[in-house]
Amino acid sequence: MAMLGLATACGGGAAPPTPTAAAGAAASAVPAASPQRPPLASPAASPSVAASAGTPTPGSPAEAGGESYEIQPGDTLATIAQQFYGDPTQWRRIYDANKDTIGADPDKLKVGTKLTIPPKPS
Repeated sequence: MAMLGLATACGGGAAPPTPTAAAGAAASAVPAASPQRPPLASPAASPSVAASAGTPTPGSPAEAGGESYEIQPGDTLATIAQQFYGDPTQWRRIYDANKDTIGADPDKLKVGTKLTIPPKPS
């Protein structure tokens, strides 16, 4: 009888723990894996890319005609550029406009981060 009390006190008959929502939230904070991105179309930056570099300021091209996008699992700058511009090689436009938000490595996108998408090049 004493053994039964000991087993109950130690959790001998308890169900195994189940994962919580916090474990899923921690997993989503991990940067999405990025496949190899295509090379730049041109080594020289276009004037519109240089104008939209950094954090957009009121009246900047990115804010005036740009859109907002939230990074989803599996997204890369190339896939986002394909979605908005129809050209994955335009990923650099998005990166330059969001460098402060993304950080030094354009391959390390964090799910849930909001990006400013500059207007489509003409």
